Amino acid sequence: MKAVWSGFLLSVQFLTVIPIRKQIDWNDATARWSVRAFPLVGALIGVIEAVTYFMFSSFSSLSPLFLALSLMWLSIWIAGGLHADGWMDVSDAFFSYRDVKRRQEIMSDSRVGAFAVLSILFLLSFRFLFMFETICSDFDIFLIAVIPVLSRTAMAWLLIYGKPAKQTGMAAAFREHADRYDAHVAMIIGNCLLACLCAIHFSVWKTVIFLACGTIFAVFVARLFFEKQFGGITGDALGAFVEGVETWLWCMIWLLRSYVMV
Repeated sequence: MKAVWSGFLLSVQFLTVIPIRKQIDWNDATARWSVRAFPLVGALIGVIEAVTYFMFSSFSSLSPLFLALSLMWLSIWIAGGLHADGWMDVSDAFFSYRDVKRRQEIMSDSRVGAFAVLSILFLLSFRFLFMFETICSDFDIFLIAVIPVLSRTAMAWLLIYGKPAKQTGMAAAFREHADRYDAHVAMIIGNCLLACLCAIHFSVWKTVIFLACGTIFAVFVARLFFEKQFGGITGDALGAFVEGVETWLWCMIWLLRSYVMV
């Protein structure tokens, strides 16, 4: 149980800005449970976002514009900008149109290029659009908690099943200890969390299945893309994936509410 708890705390410490004062030892058991706990961290993030949205929406004076913007920035802030930074680094590397080795070097560069700024503006603008349109429709607040669970579960799966681009960095450090069994455990935990959400509010189960299928598709596409363009998976690639898949899931909800559930 100590390894389970330490692994969860390590995931919280790494994937969020929630302060964890405890010194956590990095070892095989802790690293493996950290990967398995990715969906739990997603659930924690989702609950914080859903509760914050519920509190804000209880004030009738707050517009859907404010709710959408605050929810979007909360998702960026609670992750400490880690995934947004990954998206920007990957964008700079991809739009350099260099060879794989040079792209890896660009991703490791701390400097921010023009394409990084343009791409993050593009990403967040469309996410805000999808959020705003969804909030203006008949929106189920439970879906706010579903998205981070799916994105972090998929991140664990991509981390283990994707080919490492290099032997150093965050992704390589986790891959040194974790294997496919840990990805399966993470998936089981993620499915259990989603089942609990559906049990609490049964009406969302069809939407959850729809989003889960979209997430599986995103993992498949992301794995092929990263391996072709960057030689494999890196920490920046995982961060970019989380930002991209969350925008994709909000797009799916918007499409579902706009063109299916009319």
